[in-house]
Amino acid sequence: MRKIIRVAAREFASTALTKGFIIGAFVVPIVMMGLFFVLMPILMTEKAPKVTGTVAIVDPTGVVLPAIREGMSPEAIQKRQEQREARMKEAFGKTAPKGLVSEGQMDMAAKAAASSEPKTDLTLEILDAASDIEKEKEPLKSGTAQDGGRLVLVAIQPNAVTRSTPEEPYGSFDLFVKPKLDDRVSGDIRSVVGDAILDARIRAAGQDPEFIKALSRVDRPDAVTVSKEGEKKQSEWQIFLPFGFMALIMISVMVGGQYLLTTTIEEKSNRIVEVILSAVSPMELMTGKIVGQMGVGLALLLMYGAVGGGALFAFAMLSVLSPLNAILLVVYFILAYFMIASMMAAIGAAVNDLREAQSLMTPVVLVTMLPYLLWLPISRDPNGMFATVAGLLPPISPFVMVLRLNSTDPPPMWQVPASIAINVVAVYVMLRLTAKIFRVGLLMYGKPPNLSTLIKWVRMA
Repeated sequence: MRKIIRVAAREFASTALTKGFIIGAFVVPIVMMGLFFVLMPILMTEKAPKVTGTVAIVDPTGVVLPAIREGMSPEAIQKRQEQREARMKEAFGKTAPKGLVSEGQMDMAAKAAASSEPKTDLTLEILDAASDIEKEKEPLKSGTAQDGGRLVLVAIQPNAVTRSTPEEPYGSFDLFVKPKLDDRVSGDIRSVVGDAILDARIRAAGQDPEFIKALSRVDRPDAVTVSKEGEKKQSEWQIFLPFGFMALIMISVMVGGQYLLTTTIEEKSNRIVEVILSAVSPMELMTGKIVGQMGVGLALLLMYGAVGGGALFAFAMLSVLSPLNAILLVVYFILAYFMIASMMAAIGAAVNDLREAQSLMTPVVLVTMLPYLLWLPISRDPNGMFATVAGLLPPISPFVMVLRLNSTDPPPMWQVPASIAINVVAVYVMLRLTAKIFRVGLLMYGKPPNLSTLIKWVRMA
């Protein structure tokens, strides 16, 4: 046991206490968070360049143009600006850290974010209803949107407002824009023209557009979770919690496993392993290396988990996190790590360099990528047949169970100890097989083995 602890300590120190690991694991995330929280707000609040030019309108219906004029008036533009500010403030109110951001600060942030929208100075150019559309496109071909001139051509279809028969579908409009026109400008024009056509249709039917819009609009309420502890609004970010937990365990397992693979191959190719084996047995070496790199993965898990927990606390969303699920995250990490690490150790002992290891890495990649690809259907239906079977099927079981436990409909509690027991057995079997391959392959050089050779090593050992 003492030798295993020494090997594990050496493995942990040689990985976790290096400059490369410290920079990759600590400095890079801190820099990225700094860029996100410092640089992004600055970029978001920078004034967008002013867009100046004309918008040509071809309206064969003769009734849409007045509403377009109204929608592109300075008053309407100011109203849309105020609506954007209100939406921004509402969004900030839902996500801003409670108690850390005042009402005035949220109002200023909303104004700054909304003001980053491009300012426009657009002039309407009314074209004849019988204009040749292909000819009117020509001014759009010269230069770019930064050169001004005609920026947009809107061609309303003749049947956009009225139909000759009830069975005939309504027409729409065509939108032609100059190269490099800001998509937010074209989107705003698209919205104005679409609303104008809709208002014209309602008026043609003898109705008041404002009345119809009020009649057809229903404000979406926030879902409220009712429990014995009381009532609370359901977080819109709840669906991403399972993915966050799975990403934590996946990153920690793969980083620890990758370091284990790399160090094993390096020690074997440099013949250092022959010196090490003079002091410890192959089983002690393998166990120490797995335990040491597990410490590296666990350190990453706890560090990134603490960052995630701090973010949830800052945004008053800590209630979505269950303490039991946090404990089970560590349990399933250990189980997942031992299975992935045993595969990595076997591959590292069997090959001579990283290039040879790539051909044997496919099963490991599939194990880790399958839950990632299926996280949304599993979290949406966590108690379905597929999710239930996958949650009890090693080696993907730990990843799937983390998804299921943090979904809106957690699995029955009996499945948790059942999955842990199944994975413990799977880990034991995997370690036994890995030990046999590790013992034989560690001192084998030359041609890299294939699957049949690995099976033969298992039988030999």
